[in-house]
Amino acid sequence: MALKPRYRRRIFWTLVGIIGVFVLAVIIIPPMITLNKFRPVIEKSIYEQMAVPAKLNGDIHFSLVGGATIVAHDVVVPTARIGAVMLSIPFRDFFDLEHAELKKAVVVYDADITIDELAAANFNHTIEIYNSNIDFMGRKFHIVRAKFSNGEFNGIIRTANHKYDVEFSGDTFSIENKNNNLEMTGQIYSDGTIRGHVSIETDDINSWFGFDAPRTSRPIKLSTNFEWSGGNSYKLTNINTDHISGNIEILPNGEKNIQLVSEDIDYDFSFLKNPGKLIHKTNLNIDFYGNLKFDKYKFNHLRIQAVGESDKLQIANVVIDDIAITGGTISADGADNLMITMPIDGVNSMCLFSGTPQKWNCAVFSYGDISGNISVDGDTFDITILSDTPMPETNKFLNDIKKLGSRGRVSFQFSDIGGIYEIDEKETRVSYNFAKNKTLDFMGANIPFLPDFMKSDRGDFAWRGGMLTFTPYSGNWQLSQYDNYFYLTGNSFKAWFPNIDLQSINDSKYTISGFYQDGKISNLTLRLGDYEFVGSASDDSITLHTPVLSIDAFINQAFIDNYAELEFRTNEPLLILFNIPAKISLSAQSLIYNGNEYKNFVYSLKPNAQTFSIMDADRGNMLATIERDKTNYEIFVQLNQFVINGWLLSENMPLNIRDTMITGQIAMNTNGQIAHDIYYNLRGNLDLTFDGGVISGFGFDEFYASAENITSFNAEYALARALTGGETKLKQLQIIGDYERGNFITTAPAKISMRHTDGVGGFAITDGFMTAEFDLTLRGTAPTPATIQLSIMPDNTRAYSLSDIMRQIDPGFMRAFVKTHDKF
Repeated sequence: MALKPRYRRRIFWTLVGIIGVFVLAVIIIPPMITLNKFRPVIEKSIYEQMAVPAKLNGDIHFSLVGGATIVAHDVVVPTARIGAVMLSIPFRDFFDLEHAELKKAVVVYDADITIDELAAANFNHTIEIYNSNIDFMGRKFHIVRAKFSNGEFNGIIRTANHKYDVEFSGDTFSIENKNNNLEMTGQIYSDGTIRGHVSIETDDINSWFGFDAPRTSRPIKLSTNFEWSGGNSYKLTNINTDHISGNIEILPNGEKNIQLVSEDIDYDFSFLKNPGKLIHKTNLNIDFYGNLKFDKYKFNHLRIQAVGESDKLQIANVVIDDIAITGGTISADGADNLMITMPIDGVNSMCLFSGTPQKWNCAVFSYGDISGNISVDGDTFDITILSDTPMPETNKFLNDIKKLGSRGRVSFQFSDIGGIYEIDEKETRVSYNFAKNKTLDFMGANIPFLPDFMKSDRGDFAWRGGMLTFTPYSGNWQLSQYDNYFYLTGNSFKAWFPNIDLQSINDSKYTISGFYQDGKISNLTLRLGDYEFVGSASDDSITLHTPVLSIDAFINQAFIDNYAELEFRTNEPLLILFNIPAKISLSAQSLIYNGNEYKNFVYSLKPNAQTFSIMDADRGNMLATIERDKTNYEIFVQLNQFVINGWLLSENMPLNIRDTMITGQIAMNTNGQIAHDIYYNLRGNLDLTFDGGVISGFGFDEFYASAENITSFNAEYALARALTGGETKLKQLQIIGDYERGNFITTAPAKISMRHTDGVGGFAITDGFMTAEFDLTLRGTAPTPATIQLSIMPDNTRAYSLSDIMRQIDPGFMRAFVKTHDKF
């Protein structure tokens, strides 16, 4: 039967009330009630059924909708901290939690899970994970969703940049990222190790594999086998990417072994300038060919065998094209002790390199036979060079040096030269320590008057304390120089004049010193043997002075002894001086010639004239000139009271004069090229006056000295003796005459005066023999003495007549005359 409306309303509200109570009991009331007091019971049940020790730190709520559901907050298990875990149990077990049986899946939210090793998981219950984080071997992953069930795992995991589809089934797994064609498959072994294969195509290889250097932005297609220990070590084998193949191994202690090869690749190795932690504990074995780069350098081949240590790379062996590097390290601070060998311009070279491209040094370097060290700081260099070979051509040497910078210092020592170059943008200055097998041209020596043989002689330069010394290999001379001062020594001054016949002069050692500048020499000092000359030189003019000049010391006695032969083979010694290529002015306080000393000697040599002068207050004056015109010579001599010692003529002459004083002049001319011709062709005239001295061939002094003993009976004998020989003091002799080819004849009456005797006459010398005729007056033999005519023959026989004088001679008058005329 049908219910009445009021009953239906009563039943409805009763049902509503029941439902309300149920909703209140199932939905509203449970969240307001916690099961915190059952925490130990629930923790125990979880452990017994899931074998997971769990610590429930937060509130534990429950829900009865759809069965009994327990939600625990802030749960800690050994490998994770979980925000919330939802567990389902049968409704009937809600009031018996100690024996409650977990059913369905265990759901995990907001977990922070730490995984130290990877092993196949096998849970008794299905586990679902949402919105959780995983710290796996130090790397961060985010689980969007994942499910463990019956030994299988399916899930979506993200990193900061990528999303992965991950599947595990028993001990096999696969990981995919379709955006980058990432495929990773492998197997997990019971010992926790993993082996598999991975392939990927990406333009962000750095983020995929988690390394910062070297930065690589180009697309890369990579495939490789891998082995992972489940801990901190793994191997990549049969790597194949971008023309690169090889193997990479990371050991448990963090050491890495990298072995890569490529036959054709474009790659920039500049990251090795700052190797950092990328190469820490890394054994590199790389062999690349292709278009390669390091910093600003490009090359085609690179082989590296090296070990990374903290922040540096320990080099075992590196090959860059034809450059080989052995030993040393590279760090962010630069290189240290890299042994680099390479050809430079085809020459084998080596450098023990340290530093950076901007500031570096070669503690030891070699270039062929050259060795030393190099230091470069920006544009400045400091170089030391040693070699047993000769120095290269200077310009090329300096140009090669300037490739290292625009300024610096080069200390060099080759087999033939050593010194220092100071180089800057404006100039190159050089100072030397030594130079071998060079000529004076090497130093640009500009010392006037140096002979050609010195300029061409090869020898060694040496520098000591600023003093430069050149020693030729001939050993015949040596030149030293300090700034503008020079000091030249030699064994033979004749060597200065190789084309001049100086056999009439004694050779001797010599020294020449002075200050030279712009072709001029000041403070010039010349020492020949024991004689020193001082003066100056300018261009081709030389001025010298010496206290004493001994002609005797310079004359070669052997030349004089052999003159009869040598006169046909050499020029006259005085005329030879015309061949000296200089203008000379020479003065001496004293001149010694033939044992006689003369004061104030002056000599001048010009290309076509020689001048000799003596101005001696005690011995008189002399001025002589020789002028040349090709092989013709004009000779002029002026004498003023000029004293000579010794005999004037050869000793075989019947009349001769010694120790006299000459006043007058001589004018001669001659021509020829040998000494014989010069004397043979000599001709001219003489006008000379001889004052004082002794004339031989007359014995008048003895005649008058015997006046007390002369009588009429012996007077004739005494006169004859006086006319045929002896010596007589000369008052004066005046002669004027002509000389030609060794012969002389008076051209005007010769006047002679002696003590108490006067004469007039003439004489001639022909072929070395003398003839003479004099009219002699012997004063005091009579009041009016008679004249004696004397003729002297070439054989020194005398012809005279005493008849006139004997008729007039008065011995008594002569004795009185001598007594009253005792003055000369």
